[in-house]
Amino acid sequence: MSNHLRNIRALLESAKDFKVSRKVDTYEYESLEKMILGDQIRYSEVIELFTDAVYREWFYDRNFGDKKGMVITRFSAE
Repeated sequence: MSNHLRNIRALLESAKDFKVSRKVDTYEYESLEKMILGDQIRYSEVIELFTDAVYREWFYDRNFGDKKGMVITRFSAE
């Protein structure tokens, strides 16, 4: 797993301890996912996005949900 993806997972896990600071609209989910995986958003903004529990769970299920390891969606940076 790359350092960037480990950092994203760590941010996702630590965001659970923060108060919701931004609610993500469902129409933004995939475009934000693409930007996060492509390292196009600052980590401070990523953690803000992950304070939204619904988005955090959606992102986790799509990218980290496989018990075998990382599952990167079709939007991942290659």
